[in-house]
Amino acid sequence: ASTVYRCMSGQVWLCNTGANLTCAKGDVRRVSRGAAAWCKDHPDSDVVPMVATGHATIYTWTCVGSEPRIAQAEKLDPRGFIAVQWAPLGK
Repeated sequence: ASTVYRCMSGQVWLCNTGANLTCAKGDVRRVSRGAAAWCKDHPDSDVVPMVATGHATIYTWTCVGSEPRIAQAEKLDPRGFIAVQWAPLGK
């Protein structure tokens, strides 16, 4: 794991990269070829894993039959990064 830094609104923000954290801008595409392929092979799955959707997606995907559906979405910060992955320095 490593720490990534960036500046937003005059403040330094930190993100610790790791298993499921990309520290990159969030992928907001509402169509996922990886989720579609997963659902075709695993119909009615409660969760589509990030290995299929990619780690930058802001969505949690599920399968309804063999069709992917968005179950929930992460919030983005003003610059388009996944907000929960970042914390201001000193907090």
